Amino acid sequence: MHPSENVDETGVETPTSDPETPTIDPGSDNLTFDDETENGPTTETDAIGSFKIIRCKRREHGAECMMKCADAGISCQGGRKHPYKSNVKAGLLMQCRALGLASSCWYYYEDGDMCVFVIGLPVRCGYEGGIPD
Repeated sequence: MHPSENVDETGVETPTSDPETPTIDPGSDNLTFDDETENGPTTETDAIGSFKIIRCKRREHGAECMMKCADAGISCQGGRKHPYKSNVKAGLLMQCRALGLASSCWYYYEDGDMCVFVIGLPVRCGYEGGIPD
């Protein structure tokens, strides 16, 4: 019998879906969590290997969120001008993420846009609408 055929099925562990494991949406560069909901985790640092994410509640957007990101080792400004629209008030930092050495800063603007700034990559913006939690 070949060694690969000699497997005791009682000792084989089947991976289960872990809600804390990030997945990548094939249509975008966004990482999502299986358990992520509209009011999902907001201010906790989730460490998965070298992945960290800080989501700030609406009342924490800006300087307070900047401090939470800094405490997690992620450097972001508290506010940032819209990269494509000069007539929109500066956006406030709402979340930051780090994956290894790469980090991103996410800003929400009054017109409903959300822009993601990643060093060395073009800024990505999209209309999200509504008001984030």
